Amino acid sequence: MAHSNLLYRVLAAAVFGPVLLALFWMGGIPLLVGLCAVVLCGAREFYQMLAQKGLSPWPKLGMIAAPGWCVAVFVFGLDAFVPFFTGLFLLFLTLALFQNAPGMRLTNAIGAFSGVLYTGFLASFVPLVRNFSHRGESEQEAFATLLLLGIWAADVAAYFAGNWFGRKHPFPAISPGKTEAGFIGGLIAAIAVMTLGAQYLSAMPLREGIVLGLIVGIGAPIGDLVESMIKRDMGVKDTSALIPGHGGILDRFDSVFFVFPLVYLYLQIARW
Repeated sequence: MAHSNLLYRVLAAAVFGPVLLALFWMGGIPLLVGLCAVVLCGAREFYQMLAQKGLSPWPKLGMIAAPGWCVAVFVFGLDAFVPFFTGLFLLFLTLALFQNAPGMRLTNAIGAFSGVLYTGFLASFVPLVRNFSHRGESEQEAFATLLLLGIWAADVAAYFAGNWFGRKHPFPAISPGKTEAGFIGGLIAAIAVMTLGAQYLSAMPLREGIVLGLIVGIGAPIGDLVESMIKRDMGVKDTSALIPGHGGILDRFDSVFFVFPLVYLYLQIARW
């Protein structure tokens, strides 16, 4: 069973991996369209999990708002954050007033808003990082693609290091398969990919490659753990069976959703 699952993971990566790399390299509208498709599917999975917990979080509205957030940020940049955040939050609170769900109205409103935040808000940092202003176009292409490769390297290395050397499970209640050996293996792989890429792709100085390797190597497993925590709270194993061997969109993009906001924060701090 384990070998079969690994085969499915490899085949799915072989099919979808080049497509994602191409989208990150091209940027612009192709990346936005692909990102909105990912966010739409991710929001759908999130609201399906909430429904299984007995909540009624207006899934159609959330599935429109989540990719809509990405579009707004792509078009207007950081200026879109405050009005979109404020308007959407007030809208969900207002809708709760008219919902026939005594004792659950506020919970439904927070759940609906959380779905947009977890998918649309976090994913909106992908184009912000891809188009970060102080980098030339060639550097933007290499930088964004390298980040994606670093996340994948951390994920793959953590999987094999955990299976081969894993003994201690620091979060058994959240993700019993995660081990300290897996975390260390993923961290080393992320630093290696980012530093090598910094040298051979000329995407960044070596020192920045090491720092970003640390950010990717630490952020990716935390993002994975956060998504696992959400699934445990919702009582599901996988968010869906959309991607063979990987589960759902949220299972596959949890690290991306977490790493790119962290990288954006680093880029802003480094620019000061």
